[in-house]
Amino acid sequence: MKSTLLITSLIACAAGSIQAATLANRWSFDNDTSDSVGGNTGVLVGSATVSGGQLNLGGGTGPTADSMGFTSTVDLAGTHGVNGVTIESWYTDTGSGNWSKLFAFGNGTGGQNIIFNIQQGGSGEGRIQYKGMAPEANFGPRPVLGVEHHLALTITGDGLVNAWVDGVALTVQPPNTQGDGDDLNTLPNSWERIGASAWGDAGMTGSVNEFRIWDGTLSEAEVMASMAGGPDSVIPEPAGAALVGLGGLALILRRRKRS
Repeated sequence: MKSTLLITSLIACAAGSIQAATLANRWSFDNDTSDSVGGNTGVLVGSATVSGGQLNLGGGTGPTADSMGFTSTVDLAGTHGVNGVTIESWYTDTGSGNWSKLFAFGNGTGGQNIIFNIQQGGSGEGRIQYKGMAPEANFGPRPVLGVEHHLALTITGDGLVNAWVDGVALTVQPPNTQGDGDDLNTLPNSWERIGASAWGDAGMTGSVNEFRIWDGTLSEAEVMASMAGGPDSVIPEPAGAALVGLGGLALILRRRKRS
């Protein structure tokens, strides 16, 4: 009886710790622009190429700049509006110009977007823009050029934005460490691009090693674990790990009972 109660309690605890986010899309650029999880193949724009395990972007301006779109609409709102979303990437900036963007999802120039600006204007600082989040503010100096960086940006269903670069939480709306914008399910889906803008802004100059979209928001601990795992691995699914662990515990308890 005690063993049964213990197992029940552990299952309840494990259920509470199961990761809420599940991987929805993964572009690894090993040989092409395929999405190994969601099947949404990327579409190269401009002179963008895939080689050496990277999406290589040489700049340009506006919608025709080197970048990657998608075969099917990603639709962050329709797909992740309830659970929230995490956008994760390993990228290298080799000197992107003013208002260059790692990614932009929304309606392009209409101001209803989620955008990670590698550089805001000529300020030398980065900026996150999200629909309804005000006031906008830079988060500090852009990450060092020519070095690969890890980015994780989360948006909850009700529009709270958090982001980490190389494991350091960004201040995206002073004086808070998070941005409070509109509900995610209201985000438009007419502009979806890695590396370019619908405005006449500079395209990204550099490369993207890995780009992921998660259904749900990774916790800070999960962001750190994913960063440590690197672009070539995905953090283990806690649900599976919990079930394996509980199965082993149940077997041990049964053996004890028999003895």
